Amino acid sequence: MCHAIIRNNTGRSCPADVYIITSIFMKKPADKKEREKADRRRRRAWDLAQKIVGPWARSKFGFSFEDFDPSETDGPLLVAINHACAYDPIFTGIAFRKKPLTFIASEHLLRTRPWGPVIDRYFSIIPHQKGARGSRTALVAMKRIKKGESIFLAVEGEQTWDGKPMPVMPYTGKLAKGSGATLITYRLEGAYLSAPRWASNTRKGKVYGQPVNIYSPEKLKGMSDEEVEAAIAEDLAFDIWKWQKAQPGGPVRYVCSSGGKAEGLERAVFTCPECGRMDALRSDGDHIGCSCGFKLRLEDTGFFAQPAPFETIADWTSFDKKTLGTVLSVNFSEDGERELFADDGITLVRIEDGHSDEEAATGKLTLSACKDGYMLRIGDFCFDMKKISNMTMVLAGRIVFSDESGYYEIRSGKKHMTNLIKYVIARDILKETTEESE
Repeated sequence: MCHAIIRNNTGRSCPADVYIITSIFMKKPADKKEREKADRRRRRAWDLAQKIVGPWARSKFGFSFEDFDPSETDGPLLVAINHACAYDPIFTGIAFRKKPLTFIASEHLLRTRPWGPVIDRYFSIIPHQKGARGSRTALVAMKRIKKGESIFLAVEGEQTWDGKPMPVMPYTGKLAKGSGATLITYRLEGAYLSAPRWASNTRKGKVYGQPVNIYSPEKLKGMSDEEVEAAIAEDLAFDIWKWQKAQPGGPVRYVCSSGGKAEGLERAVFTCPECGRMDALRSDGDHIGCSCGFKLRLEDTGFFAQPAPFETIADWTSFDKKTLGTVLSVNFSEDGERELFADDGITLVRIEDGHSDEEAATGKLTLSACKDGYMLRIGDFCFDMKKISNMTMVLAGRIVFSDESGYYEIRSGKKHMTNLIKYVIARDILKETTEESE
């Protein structure tokens, strides 16, 4: 058995994207009183959150921001930010306290119990299906902006794993131009080291937010979609390592709330630079090492203690990608199947309409090379890596992806330090190879 098909309420199968878009636009619009009631509820929730979350973020992370009053800008806003950590929506919401924002957020939040339905009821987020096409999200966001809402968007789509900037999502330029909203690019600095995506803890140091540019609807109309995306990318490009080296008093030190500084780092890096194994790294306190004896210490500035083969986590992830690219470039024999890497304790979930999901398989996840190509397998399910249209990470222990048969999620155990990013990197390398050969 390979794949699953999302079915509509008639029992007939249909592609996931088509069904989701159809189900949204076939819904009857809520009447005016209900919308007004929902707006009042959201405003009360926003004001209450400011009183509670603002002081908490300042105390826990050392968050501060440039004095800026977005409420002086007429009409709805589209606020574009760089995405460094899971707390970015909170930091941005505090800075824009006088202008309530509707967040574009990962769809998995609505499937998280019990907080998903609560967040949706009181903040009415726009769910984005990571690992699926982004056109649906842009259409819904434009519809909400036309109603007068101001929208928040992390334009890179997901948090950076290594502190380096990531590409701007497709459809961002189209959304900015088509919405008729004022675009504000807002940069968060230092957030990556306050809560690294791979980490098991948070750290207090320095997080600072500031507006970079303001683009009026008239200015955006005179730009192409590509020019808008290029401007956003330039405004929001932020490299934590260059920033740390440029600090006038030396690199900022980030103090862990609990545990060690390297705990969880094996979820971001996966190749031992000494023995070359891709499944033997383990973190312990401030250190990460391999069963072969290799060991490194991570400092509270985010840099590795020297001497070491790497200065930063970004250096290590670059090494990982290069090594994996070499492995995937080898022509394997047509006889049999070769397992490249594998992880136990994995669950495959089929995501269906209404933000519901259903367990499809559990057990060992493998990436193997065979005469038919590179196959992702778990239980009775197999997926051709080159036929997966989109694949990306959610948090540190989940992958979401889609192909012609539907939309899926791969989950590791909550307490596991399983490295899943290597599967996403492998898929990206294979996609690039396929495109170059066409």
